[in-house]
Parts: sequence; structure tokens; C-alpha cells
Amino acid sequence: MTIINETTPFYRKRSWQVTGAVVLVFILLIGGFISSANGLSRKEQQVDAATGGIQTALQNRADLIPNLVNAVKGSQGQESAIYGKIAEARTQYNQAKQSYDSANSQDQKTSAMQSQDKAFNLMVSTINENYPTLKSADQMQTLMAQLEGVNNRVTYERKVYNQAVQDYNNKVVSFPGSLVASMTNHHKLNYFAADSSAQSNPTVDFSK
Repeated sequence: MTIINETTPFYRKRSWQVTGAVVLVFILLIGGFISSANGLSRKEQQVDAATGGIQTALQNRADLIPNLVNAVKGSQGQESAIYGKIAEARTQYNQAKQSYDSANSQDQKTSAMQSQDKAFNLMVSTINENYPTLKSADQMQTLMAQLEGVNNRVTYERKVYNQAVQDYNNKVVSFPGSLVASMTNHHKLNYFAADSSAQSNPTVDFSK
């Protein structure tokens, strides 16, 4: 009868097979972890890029604020109280922009962008409510076209951002990404939600 011990070729071969299998499994686990972590990072970068797109669109829209104020100044019967409301909205916008610049997390950036959106729409609503009879001169037609263009851009960038967030969140909640996410401090992100008072693009209709 053949006695199998650690010196026999069979035992040594078997030992190497077990060791090799363990090493292979370990390599596969490490590779899977790295692949999943890199996937999360790529999705996170897409969210960052989409965030920049929204912020650029919001800033382009905010650049029209002086034009809006000048348009109101050209109307008759303007009141200082109305300018106070516009100034208040501009202050809220600037505060939201500062919050965005100092944000430490993506969710804080999203919240700040929503505040920027709300402040701008508040200002447009104030103008609409108080200057409905402003005549539509060439300057107004140009301003309206600009507003429509930038608002469409904001809407588009918001969709791009929310799609990027959805892709990222899907990685965070799906196994094995969820396991990797918990180990690498990744968590679900908030979507960009337009202010409830601005579900439609704000326009300045001076022709009414």
C-alpha cells in the first residue's frame, strides 16, 4: 500500500493546485474590486462634468440679469419697491453662487444650484407680475430670444446631469458596486429638481 505524505509528488501537486486556486480567486476578487471602484470613479467624473454644464448654463442666464433690470428701468411707472424685490432676488442668487463655490460635497453643489435657479425665477416672476404692459421693442425681442435660449440650455444640462446621477446611483446600489461603494465612501447623490414655481421655462413676455 502506498502511503501519501507531504513528500510524495501527488501531495505536492495537490498542494500547488489548492494554492494556485486560492491565489486565482484572490486575484479575481482584487481585480473585480479595482474594476468596480474605477467604474464608480468614472461615473462620478461624469456627474462632475454634468455639474459644470449646469453651472455654466446658470451663469449664462444670470449674465442676463443686468439686461432684465435695464429693461424694467425703461418702463413707465416703475416703483422702488419692485427694484427692492429684484435686488433681493439678485442677493439670493449671489449667496447661492457663493454656497456653490464653497460646497464640500456634490449634494451641497446640487442644493446651491437649485437655489440659484429659484432666485432667478423669483426675479423673472417679479418682473412679469409688475410690468405686464411693457412694450415689446427690438431690445425686448432680443432679450426674450436670449432668455428662451439660455433656459432651454438649463433644461438640457439638467437632464444630462440627472442622467449622470442616475447612472452613478445605479452603480452605487447594485451589487457588487454597492459593496465597493460602502468601502470607498461612495453614496447616492441627489437629483437636480427645478423649483416648483418654475416647472416651465421662465420667459419675460412684454407683449401682453
